[in-house]
Amino acid sequence: MTENPPDYDAVEAELGRLLDDLKGASSEVVAAETERLRALAEQVEDERGRERARYRAASLPRLLAGPPKATSEQFHQAQVLFARAIDSEGPAQARIPLIERAIAEIGALATQAPHREAGAIRRMNSPLSRLLDHLEKSAE
Repeated sequence: MTENPPDYDAVEAELGRLLDDLKGASSEVVAAETERLRALAEQVEDERGRERARYRAASLPRLLAGPPKATSEQFHQAQVLFARAIDSEGPAQARIPLIERAIAEIGALATQAPHREAGAIRRMNSPLSRLLDHLEKSAE
């Protein structure tokens, strides 16, 4: 009895298992498992599924490494602004201008930041915008 060839979902499931199992693994182990996953991807019969599986298999080392650490001065300044704004205390009327300024300054820092960090800096404004909305509603 022959086994059915794997499909894209089987490759994706194996990738998920490897992401859990290979945390902290050596580069040699990661390389070997990447090659094994690529070989599994090559067995996918559906051409589109095989292409997607190849791409996902090749992404294993990058996914295990995680996102690069933010190092720019803009990122660090944005973190400080975010922390001050989110941790601010007092009445809503006093906090609103502080949060509005932080949002504007974080936006400006994002435009000055290296491209790889600009999106992460911009995303800091999302919780601040929600907090601002909440405070404005509570101040009414």
